[in-house]
Amino acid sequence: MNYEEAVLEAPPTAVAAAPVADEMRAELSRVVGSPDFPASARNRAFLEYIVERELAGQGESISAYAVATAVFGRPELFNSLLDPIVRIEAGKLRRDLETYYLKSGAGSRWRLTVPRGAYRPELRPAPQHHGSGPVPAADGPLPADPRAELRRVLDSPDFPATPRNRRFLEFAAEKVLAGHEGKIDPYDIGTEVFGRPESFNPLTDPIVRIEAGKLRRDLETYYLKSGRANPLRLTLPKGGYRPEFVPA
Repeated sequence: MNYEEAVLEAPPTAVAAAPVADEMRAELSRVVGSPDFPASARNRAFLEYIVERELAGQGESISAYAVATAVFGRPELFNSLLDPIVRIEAGKLRRDLETYYLKSGAGSRWRLTVPRGAYRPELRPAPQHHGSGPVPAADGPLPADPRAELRRVLDSPDFPATPRNRRFLEFAAEKVLAGHEGKIDPYDIGTEVFGRPESFNPLTDPIVRIEAGKLRRDLETYYLKSGRANPLRLTLPKGGYRPEFVPA
């Protein structure tokens, strides 16, 4: 069953008021149509599905089971306690929405959100004074020093990486700073950062590749927030795990 069929079959409760519905639908269109919304095609369908359910007055029926079977193609026997696909993808979707509103969506009057703990979308007014205004000046210029940049990233509350991915970044960056970048490979990261056994095989266990994707997005978020005035950018180019320190 696709998500259009699921919306039509679910019994309506209270359909969203017309002005609110119009605003939410317009905001959805702006988000999914923007190149600054980095969600996968599947997660765009996820967002469209839950918004359309909400607009049809069926927001209370949005559950992990409904999303998994209607959007992610899981079978009727799907059990969210055994298969965390919806929870994982919802986390990615929230971060993709944040990225959009830090970029071209910064000037929007509205914020389309998926609050944590559930999958029911909300349309909220944009916070006052939100936007890409000037960054408060530091006490003197920041040093263009790679190790100092690493510490700025890791110490910032605007760097949303998990503790595990902070260790990933620190491990790889310290290898570069020590001149050992040739030793940065998925096997070393998997065993030394993620606790995989010596039998770890990156070809059959994609943990490093998956977490590297999250880490790249966390770095982007940091540099869209308090890091945007830094003299350096710490990046993790796609296709490898060797961090680079590049001038801003």
